[in-house]
Amino acid sequence: MLLREISYHKYSMKIINMFYKFLEKNKLRLAPMAGVTNSPFREICLLNHSGFVTTEEIDATSLVYNKSNRTKEIADFYAREKPIAMQLLGCDENIMVEASMILQEKGADIIDINMGCPVPKITKKGKGAALMKNISQTAKLVNRIRKVTKIPLTAKIRSGWNEENENAVEFSKMLEEEGIDAITIHPRTRFQRYQGTAKWEIIKKVVENVKVPITGNGDINSFNDAESMIKFTKCNSVMIGRAAIGNPWIFNPKYQKSSINEKLSIITSDVSKHIEFMKDFFSYRNVDLNIKKQLAYYSKGFKNSKELRQRIFRTNEKIDIIFDFFIENLNKNFQTTESNFEKTSV
Repeated sequence: MLLREISYHKYSMKIINMFYKFLEKNKLRLAPMAGVTNSPFREICLLNHSGFVTTEEIDATSLVYNKSNRTKEIADFYAREKPIAMQLLGCDENIMVEASMILQEKGADIIDINMGCPVPKITKKGKGAALMKNISQTAKLVNRIRKVTKIPLTAKIRSGWNEENENAVEFSKMLEEEGIDAITIHPRTRFQRYQGTAKWEIIKKVVENVKVPITGNGDINSFNDAESMIKFTKCNSVMIGRAAIGNPWIFNPKYQKSSINEKLSIITSDVSKHIEFMKDFFSYRNVDLNIKKQLAYYSKGFKNSKELRQRIFRTNEKIDIIFDFFIENLNKNFQTTESNFEKTSV
């Protein structure tokens, strides 16, 4: 083996060991979700013991050419969120390389390449899950990003493009060979999007065929589901996505051991903190809409949730008054709400 290859191996193992250290806090992690996992929501999940968090997908072209205020907002984070992974979306080698360097300068602890987004407007441009269609071409992309990335470099993938091309194992081997330090797998195809059942056996096969840490994702609605995934697939950690929306307590084992009154107090306190985080983070023009969206998510399971959401979005009342109305309904509906959360409990 060449000296250069030996040095790279030592460096690679150092990074992988760093990644394992990031997982020590909690093996349950918040999955990146466009339009959802902004900084305030990440902070609430971290307060509820989520493992390290990941930003929403950051469009590399927009980042490099400074095209969008929305991109700047997505790439913003507070120091208290660290260590943080920043997810890059793109397919052009030169732009992705430059974007990686920008994110490292911004303070990213991990760069995650989005290779799993199934949305047509993304994949038709060759981004997201479309990167799984051409392994050799994507290998060149990863190789170039790896050369300029001095922090852990990870990837989030799917089981493949479609049922006839479930190439997650072959694709993961390529990623490992090109220097990816960890892989997250959502075992649905791009064509499935979020329909059907996630094939956990694909995660298991990838774990058996590569040495880098593997995170499983898909059909996780509770801590028990996460434990089942780890037991069946032997993956190193689990990402929770949609089940965490409106329920950041899914990450919090202490919440489940609390009394009814304690749980109600935790929810009231956390929702209040979440609102304060949003007031601090979003512009004056955007803050009210974002707060209303989150209160609507938190009302999931209320008996009168439809009416409550209508009032939340249609009223011109101040946010403090809407929050008081939400808390009043939370107190009235807590037994029903708690029953709903039990479906996503530890």
